[in-house]
Amino acid sequence: MKTKKFSDYLTKRLDKVEIAEIEAQAELEILALEGLRQDVAAAFGKYMTNSKIGFNEAVRRLQMSPTQITKIQKGEANLTLASIAHIGALLKMRPHIVFKKA
Repeated sequence: MKTKKFSDYLTKRLDKVEIAEIEAQAELEILALEGLRQDVAAAFGKYMTNSKIGFNEAVRRLQMSPTQITKIQKGEANLTLASIAHIGALLKMRPHIVFKKA
C-alpha cells in the first residue's frame, strides 16, 4: 500500500490560492503563539529577577512541575488560558491579549 502525501491531497482538493491562504493563516498562528510564549517568558523572568527568587522557589510558588517552569522560561510552554491567568495572578498582573492587524 502506497502512502499518500498530504501535499498531493491538498493539490487535488484545493487550488493554489486556497493553499496559499491556508499557509498564510498557519504562519500567522505560529507567529502569534511564539509571541505569546515570549511575552509570558519575559514577564516571568522579570518577576523572578525583581523578586530575587530562584528556580526552585518559582516551582513552589506556581505549583507546577520543574519541566513546565523550564519550558515557560524558554518560551516553549504550551500554556492554556487558565495557566496564563495563574501566572498573571502570581505576578500580580492581569494578562491582556490584544489583536493587531498582521
